[in-house]
Amino acid sequence: MWDKKLMFSNAQAETTAAAHDSDTVIDLGASVDYGERGTMWVHALVTTAFTSAGSATLAVAIHDSADDSSFAAVANAPTVAATAVASLVVGYELMRFKLPVDVRRYVKLVYTIGTTTMTAGAITSGLTFGTQTP
Repeated sequence: MWDKKLMFSNAQAETTAAAHDSDTVIDLGASVDYGERGTMWVHALVTTAFTSAGSATLAVAIHDSADDSSFAAVANAPTVAATAVASLVVGYELMRFKLPVDVRRYVKLVYTIGTTTMTAGAITSGLTFGTQTP
């Protein structure tokens, strides 16, 4: 079940060939217990199929920050390598992994569309306290 306060994106549509931040930066709070962070899962699903007139790709990475302004990729977190547009169908699970316990206070996802533009497509993503099924 998705919690609105823990959503990075709710059917976020991006089509231009560039890096795009998730609609929301999640503030884990200064006092979030590290054990609690270790039980959170990062999920990202395709909710509208991606299409492209060319051979566009989509990559996804999680970034964090201590101050909500200087973000960097989380070094020990999985990333999604450039995935071909043909794979990006409704329900395709882009990522599912446990949030690393050492992430800094603010977290967001970065979606990178490469090669050429998309003509359609959307992603829903967020944090949960259990695994989600597409």
